[in-house]
Amino acid sequence: MIRSAFALIALFVLSLNVFSQNPGFERTDPIWIAFGVDSVEAKSHANVINPYAAAESFRVIRTSVTIPPDWEGVGICDINLCYGVGEDTAIATYPPGNTLIYIYYSKLPGRTGSATSSWRVERVSNPSQRSADVTFGVTTAPIGITQISSVIKEFNLSQNYPNPFNPNTKINFSIPNGEHVSLRVYDMLGREVKVLVNEVLTPGEYEADFNAKGLSSGMYYYSLRAGEYVDVKKMVLVK
Repeated sequence: MIRSAFALIALFVLSLNVFSQNPGFERTDPIWIAFGVDSVEAKSHANVINPYAAAESFRVIRTSVTIPPDWEGVGICDINLCYGVGEDTAIATYPPGNTLIYIYYSKLPGRTGSATSSWRVERVSNPSQRSADVTFGVTTAPIGITQISSVIKEFNLSQNYPNPFNPNTKINFSIPNGEHVSLRVYDMLGREVKVLVNEVLTPGEYEADFNAKGLSSGMYYYSLRAGEYVDVKKMVLVK
């Protein structure tokens, strides 16, 4: 009798814990992928997490957005379909566990700037059960960087021009995928003297400006890292 009572209490507590669980939402990668010719779409994957034992209907809802006025907008692709830019809500039924979806931004080629948006997951049957807000962001062509083209097939790091130079030179590079890009300048001793790029960029060809004011004459190296791609070239500063 006592043992049965304890079993019922344990089952009741367990049912309360399951019912009180909230759905989860997490970003699964920091990399933005861009595609398209007439437009550029940058996207990031995320997991909708269903903690319940059965399939459940969830609402993915955008809670905030900051986007350049000349970009086309932000959208979402859930488990069923992709919604057009400007749609701020997506409702679908998710199986237990993790389900991959993605958030995307759409812009015209050559349009630069930074954008962010925040999203959360709510249980349709009880909206008070919801995830924390998750913020997604993308930056294209940061200050000092010019995007020349958005249609690129391979990685490339070009020789700077002019070379030798004093004190300004330009460095062109190309990335075929959305990647975190690092472009840094080092002296002959391997000391970092300038960070030109440290951003997630959409695919394209870019031109970076390097001003060597304050540096001594001599040979310098510049290194491009984008995903698994690495290349190094040297340049000469003559004053």
